[in-house]
Amino acid sequence: MASCESAIWEYLKKIEPTTTQKNGAVRSHNYLRDILCTGQYANRIRTSYLSGSYARDTAIAPLDDVDIIFVVNPQAWQTGMFSSAPSPETILRSFAGAVRYRYPNSSVRTQRRSICLQLNHLDIDVVPAIEADSTGQMIWVPDAETGNWIKSSPKLHSDVATKVNQARNGNFKPLVKLLKNWNSNLPSTANFKSFIVETMAARLFQNVAIPSLEEGLLRFFDFMAHLDGQAQAYSWTDKYGMSLNWWAVEVYDLAGTGSNLVANLDADRRQKFLDHAVRSRNKMQEALHARNVDTACSRVSEALRL
Repeated sequence: MASCESAIWEYLKKIEPTTTQKNGAVRSHNYLRDILCTGQYANRIRTSYLSGSYARDTAIAPLDDVDIIFVVNPQAWQTGMFSSAPSPETILRSFAGAVRYRYPNSSVRTQRRSICLQLNHLDIDVVPAIEADSTGQMIWVPDAETGNWIKSSPKLHSDVATKVNQARNGNFKPLVKLLKNWNSNLPSTANFKSFIVETMAARLFQNVAIPSLEEGLLRFFDFMAHLDGQAQAYSWTDKYGMSLNWWAVEVYDLAGTGSNLVANLDADRRQKFLDHAVRSRNKMQEALHARNVDTACSRVSEALRL
């Protein structure tokens, strides 16, 4: 059996955000966090921290967006008669105005749960939030579409990624990057949101070892075959809290918010994603049993849709 583990690690370097991209992101998010905590907002913002794949070190190139959580004092805004917090619309409108004032020559738009600041090299999503517990781990973020505050926990997401990565000898985060890149190379009608892919990987590899990146890819794709009811290379005895069949479509947030990340997933997209995963599993099996390294690496390349 041939292995192309070293080639996979070399390929990983190509999908990592570049040093220039990382340095640009650091400068931009630090400047925004400093300048937003001035003027009237100086006493409104309690703290800020990074969120998303950039913060979890699971981002792939190009690094074109960064999420920043701004935890605020809700009493700094006018609240409703029966509420201790301002409406999502109020706080999003307020933040949009504050960002526009500080970046008069940049595009600023209000999104469902954040304000997007578009810079030349980077989009920064500004996410207002209210602490949901005394630990600061859980927060409420505004949802303009529903008019409600939605529970989230970016800090717990980062903690999960770090703990799984440590438990898997540093192989988890690199594997997630490979899976995200594979997902991004799928047809637009078949790919998932990258956070769903990362959450599925975290749920699986909290419980399953990653001896190598090559083996990790095979195990992830084979587990997708398991969820699809297809023949499997491994004897899976658990679904680790996930379901992607016709009767139940469930991948719950690992932060314990109760959010089903695939609740609104289109059935056709779900099946196409699983079909591609099974095909990639088959290619990884061929790579595992290849007689020479060149053939093995060729099959891995096909599995990853390179």
